[in-house]
Amino acid sequence: MGLSADDQLAIQKLAARYNHAIDSGDGVAYAGTFVDDGVLDAGELVVTGRAALEEFASSFASSVRSPRHVATSLLIEGGDGEAVLSAYVQMYALVGDPPHQAITASGTYGDTLVKLEDGWRFVRRTFTADT
Repeated sequence: MGLSADDQLAIQKLAARYNHAIDSGDGVAYAGTFVDDGVLDAGELVVTGRAALEEFASSFASSVRSPRHVATSLLIEGGDGEAVLSAYVQMYALVGDPPHQAITASGTYGDTLVKLEDGWRFVRRTFTADT
């Protein structure tokens, strides 16, 4: 059986919570979008486990000026408590003088998710940068 509309919406909300958490530097909320041993795979950067994910997110927002992740064209498929998510992603940040918003990274997400008792979580979030 496929995913219900409620599951689809919950996964979309999870993706939005991920973006808001990483952009604001809320490491606890960011790590909470993953299972305990979840993995962020961004090519040369691989972050594994709740503590490392929390630390990564806490420092990210201060390393980039006003980051804004925007995920679009979310394609969600799955069933029986498992799902895959494919999406396009762009990251905007303030650059230049005077500062202005510009796309500083773009690519795709390819994610695996699982439904726990308290909701959906990323098992592995893979970012592949456009080249």
